[in-house]
Amino acid sequence: MTIKQSARIILFILISTVLAYTGCRKDELNTDPGFRLGFSSDTILFDTVFTTIGSITRQLVVRNTGSSKINISKVALARGTASPFRLNIDGTATELYRDLEIGPKDSAYIFVKVTIDPNKANNPLVESDSITFEINGNMQDVKLVAWGQDAYFHHNVILTGDVILPVDKPHVIYGTLTADKNCKLTILPGTKLYFHKGSSFEIRSGASLNVTGTLELPVIFTSDRLDDDYLTIPGLWDGIWLENGSKNISFTYAEITNAIVGIQADSSGYAGGEPLRLHNCLINNMKNYGIRATKANIVSTNCQVTNCGGNAVSIEQGGNYDFRNCTLANYFNGKGYAALSISNYSLDSSYKQIPGELTGAYFGNCILTGSMANEIDFYELPGTTFNFQFDQCLASWDKETKYEANFINCLINKEAKFKDPYLNNFQLDTLSFAINAASIDIINSTIPDIKFDRKGISRLNPGPPDLGAYERVEKK
Repeated sequence: MTIKQSARIILFILISTVLAYTGCRKDELNTDPGFRLGFSSDTILFDTVFTTIGSITRQLVVRNTGSSKINISKVALARGTASPFRLNIDGTATELYRDLEIGPKDSAYIFVKVTIDPNKANNPLVESDSITFEINGNMQDVKLVAWGQDAYFHHNVILTGDVILPVDKPHVIYGTLTADKNCKLTILPGTKLYFHKGSSFEIRSGASLNVTGTLELPVIFTSDRLDDDYLTIPGLWDGIWLENGSKNISFTYAEITNAIVGIQADSSGYAGGEPLRLHNCLINNMKNYGIRATKANIVSTNCQVTNCGGNAVSIEQGGNYDFRNCTLANYFNGKGYAALSISNYSLDSSYKQIPGELTGAYFGNCILTGSMANEIDFYELPGTTFNFQFDQCLASWDKETKYEANFINCLINKEAKFKDPYLNNFQLDTLSFAINAASIDIINSTIPDIKFDRKGISRLNPGPPDLGAYERVEKK
C-alpha cells in the first residue's frame, strides 16, 4: 500500500468519525434542567371585538435554541377542559399533548384557538389561561388572553383631542388607558370601566377629565374580575394617576374600587386652573391609598373614602385641601395606617425630605375614624407652612397639645357607629354620635350644594344634619 493510499484511508476514517460523532450529537437528547425554550411571544392576545360567536386562531412558535434535540414532556392548557382555548399540535386538537420533540436549532408551531360567545352576560369580561411547557423537570408558560364579552376594549390606548367615551357598552382596559397632552376627556353617566390586573387610567400633563356620573347612573372604575370571589379583593388593578400638570379634573358620582391606589394626584389643580373636584364619590377597598395627594389642590364634598391598606387620604408635600361632609374611615383588615395623614413634606428615593407649603387643609362636618384609637397622623417639617383646621368633625385622635387649637367644636374619640363598615356599609347606626352633630352654616356655605347627602337624602328636612357623607334615615 502506497503512502498516498494510506493517507486517503486515514482521511476517510477521520471524516467518518466526525460525521458519526456529529450525527450522535444531533440525536443526543438535551437533559439540562436549566435549559429554556424560546417563544415568539410571552402573551397571545385575542383582541378582536366579537359581535357574534367568536372563533379565532393565533400562532405560537416554540424554539429549540440548543444544539441537541429536546423533548417537551408535556404541553398543556392550565385550565384543562374548562378552558375556552384549544391547542393544535402536529395536527392534533387537544388541551394536553405529550412528548413534543424539536430538533436542534429548530422550531415547532402551536396553533391556539378560542371560541367565545361574547353576548353571554355571565361570561367574564376577559378570559385568560396559559400554555404550560414541562421540559427536563422545569416549567415555562405563555399567557393567553381573550375578550369574553361584547365591549369596547382598550389595549394600551392613547386618547387625543376631544373624546367622549361611548356608554352603550362597558369598557375593558388591558394595559393603560391614557388621556394624552391636551386631550379633553368626558365620561358620561352610567359608563363602566373595567381594568385588568396591572392596568391603569392615566391623565397626562395638559390633559383634562370630566367624569359626570349621577345618583342613578354612577361612573364605575373597578376590576374586570366580576365573579363573587373577587368583589372584595383589593389591588386587582393599578388605579387612576393624575400626572403633574393635568388640569380641570372633576369626578361626580364616581365609584372607584379594588385598586392599588384609588387616585394618585400629583400637583393636580395646584399650579393653576380649577382644583381637583370630587363630589358624591365613593373610593373603597384599596390595597394602598384611597387618595394620595402630593402638593395638590382638592375640593371634596359628600365623598366616602374608606378601607385601605394605607391611608384613606394621604396629603404629602403640602398643597391646599377642602373636605366637607366626607366620611374618611379605615377598617381595612390588618391595616396599620391612619385614615388620614397630613404632611408638609415628602420623601425622595433616598428618604430626603422635600418640603412643600401646606397653605390649607380644611375638614368641615367630616367623620375621621377607623379600627385604631388614632386615625389622624401629622408630619410637620418645622419652618415650612403647616396650616390645617378641623371644624365640627368627629375624629378618632390621640390629642397632641400643640394641635388642639386646630380642632373647633369637634367630637374627639366618640364612636361613629356605622352599620357595617367591614362590608362597606357606612350608613350611621342608631346610637352614632355623628347624628344631628353637623353645622348647618358649613352646609349652607358650601359649593357645590351639599344640602342632600351622597344618596340624595335631604340634610335639612327634617334636620338637624348629620356628620359625614350619609344622613341617618329613621325607619317609620
